[in-house]
Amino acid sequence: MTNLLKNVWRSLLRGSQLSNSSIRSTNFSNEIARNKSPDAIMLSIKTAPSTSDVLSMVQANLPLMTHKHMLQALRSIFELQKASKYDKDTIAIVKDPTFNILCQNFKKHARALDVTEAIEATKVLSYLKVPVDSLIVQTMLQIIRCNINMLNIQQIIFLDFILSQFNGKNHLVDALKLALPLAFQIHLPLEIDNKDLPLLREMLLYSCTHDLPDRCINNVVTGLLLNDQAINVQTAKSIIWALCLINCTEEFFPTRSQLLHICCDILTQSIDSLSYEEVLRTAARLKARILDKHPEYYHQQLIDAIGDYVVNNDIPFEKGLLVARILSRIAHTHLALVEYLCKKAILEPDTLSNARTNILFGFINCLANNNFTPEPEMWKELRRQISENPVLNCTNAALPWTKICLELASLGHYDDRVLKRVFSKEFLDEFLSREDNVLDYLQLLTLYEAVRTFHSDEYVVPEDVLQKAKEMYPVHSSPSPVSDYLAKGLGGPEYMAKNVVLPSGIVADFVVCLKGGYPVELPAISSKLKVPIEDLNPPQRSIIVCIMNFNQGCFSMNSNRLRGPFRLIVDILEKQGYATVAFNVNEWMRTPAHERTPYLLREIGYKCGEIGLKLSVT
Repeated sequence: MTNLLKNVWRSLLRGSQLSNSSIRSTNFSNEIARNKSPDAIMLSIKTAPSTSDVLSMVQANLPLMTHKHMLQALRSIFELQKASKYDKDTIAIVKDPTFNILCQNFKKHARALDVTEAIEATKVLSYLKVPVDSLIVQTMLQIIRCNINMLNIQQIIFLDFILSQFNGKNHLVDALKLALPLAFQIHLPLEIDNKDLPLLREMLLYSCTHDLPDRCINNVVTGLLLNDQAINVQTAKSIIWALCLINCTEEFFPTRSQLLHICCDILTQSIDSLSYEEVLRTAARLKARILDKHPEYYHQQLIDAIGDYVVNNDIPFEKGLLVARILSRIAHTHLALVEYLCKKAILEPDTLSNARTNILFGFINCLANNNFTPEPEMWKELRRQISENPVLNCTNAALPWTKICLELASLGHYDDRVLKRVFSKEFLDEFLSREDNVLDYLQLLTLYEAVRTFHSDEYVVPEDVLQKAKEMYPVHSSPSPVSDYLAKGLGGPEYMAKNVVLPSGIVADFVVCLKGGYPVELPAISSKLKVPIEDLNPPQRSIIVCIMNFNQGCFSMNSNRLRGPFRLIVDILEKQGYATVAFNVNEWMRTPAHERTPYLLREIGYKCGEIGLKLSVT
């Protein structure tokens, strides 16, 4: 290859042809070739109408070209390729012999380049996908490495982006990626301009992306807070994306938390000016942080606005479902969005019938998590579509069949084809052979009880499986503060029992026995972790009240609405004859101490009122 290029170069100097493919016969190139002044060459390269004409200029004028001309040639190729709607073939450019000669000669002028010119050349070479280990790219990177202390903040940020575009590993690229954040830290206090909002935004993104020290991030955050009135929706979006990469806990980083909430407020007000992709990515980033146990990223108004965006902009079903699934994952109830998706599905009768597995299962999950059962006529059509989907005939045990059946059961839908398969010995042997399968057993137990209670008692689960599932049913590992407050309201601990196992295997956190509206004293039980309800020997014609202190994860984030599968547990117990009170223990803990006992008694009183009984306590 080297000898070939040498021969080509000699031919060029003799004025001979390079090759048939590189002959430039246009009037444009012939006219320019006759004009040899450097300024005319520069102007001709700048005004060349196509990439081929730029290379013609290089071919015709190479002996007279300086590094400035060659850099302009690269710059013109870049601009023409970026502007072209049709000719995007960068491979053909890189393979063109004239382009190779241009790169060889540009490298020879490397000593004349300053670092800004080297960065610009690297940008073009990266865009054209010139290999990172090529001599020309390595030469440019060496110039940058030797002058890294001369870079300003904007050049560091831009160069970091360019380096990320190169494919494959390269030690010089890796070294620069390590050195640039250090250079950024040095320049930040010298170059930060609290009046330059766009630069502050880019500084924040770079600082968060590269996990720079807290002092760097906090300096930029302070600058952004000084410009809070000037932050528009696009800037707010970028800031939120950046802050999703770092810790914004209010206790430790109050300014970051403040900036996050300001930007969430801005986005809430102007979300319709964003594209669907921007809204989806914003929701996904917030979801990741919320699920990582960082509640400061949960901004109820913004999440509501994200759901409204889908409805207001008539987003297609599958795209809207992507947003709904994100909201479902963080347990945010948005009934208008779920109803919108139901209506969208009905408009196209095959929406769910032909849906891919993840779409069908995602839709069912959204309905269940939102505890939303559509209107009867609408639900009849949706059930038809769901039943006609061929995936329900699939026998792959890796799919979450028990979970799907449980979610459908919470919506009042039971598909016998799938239930027969789920309760078959072959399926259970494979399904329950997985490791860490506690949740599998619990879902199976709840589904089994739901089917027998509301659908049919013809299904049977092997006794050993059923017994193991009951043994796995969890109790609260630490003493609940509810116990003391409840005992105080009832008149003493003897009027309640903790962790009571019902015949179904479901464990009630507390059980109170009422007769004539008054609590009945229960027998003292030895310190068992779980107490079978038979051991309590409740009086005949008494009412057993089961108190379930579900945690926050069982409820919607933005309301006291139980999610479908947990509401199903309450329905099962009530159908089996137990008055059941479900309350949010996290919400209860937020009430003042003096209100906690009345809170519990009110909840029990409401439930007693539903069955025509008045609670009487001293």
